[in-house]
Amino acid sequence: MANRILLRVVTPKQPVLETEVLELTAPGTVGEFGVLPEHVTFLSSLESGVLRYRKPDGEAAIAIRGGFAEVRDNVVTILADEAVLADEISVETARAELTAAEAELKRLDASSTEYSTAEQRRRWAEAQLAAARARSAPL
Repeated sequence: MANRILLRVVTPKQPVLETEVLELTAPGTVGEFGVLPEHVTFLSSLESGVLRYRKPDGEAAIAIRGGFAEVRDNVVTILADEAVLADEISVETARAELTAAEAELKRLDASSTEYSTAEQRRRWAEAQLAAARARSAPL
């Protein structure tokens, strides 16, 4: 497995994915980062966004909502608040959620806690839409 990485994606509700990959990119809170085999050990917090990975038979994506990533000994463990495989995303539902969150953001004061919650909902909807678009986009 020296030329592969074991990718595990887990949420509080359930395991989402466990597969061997050639490489991956993830949405860290300080920027997107990539992982190749034999990567140095590290821990990163995650932002809502798209986790992309490449396997010998193609590329895939997962929408991630927050959490943490641990890279250690050719194993990447993603502990996400929420995660949805790109193939399981309802584009119509995500668009509706995005529209609702954007409308709510327009009527709220930016210093309110409700604004922060609506902003998180907006970013999660955008992540789902980006993952759905990434189904066929190169890594």
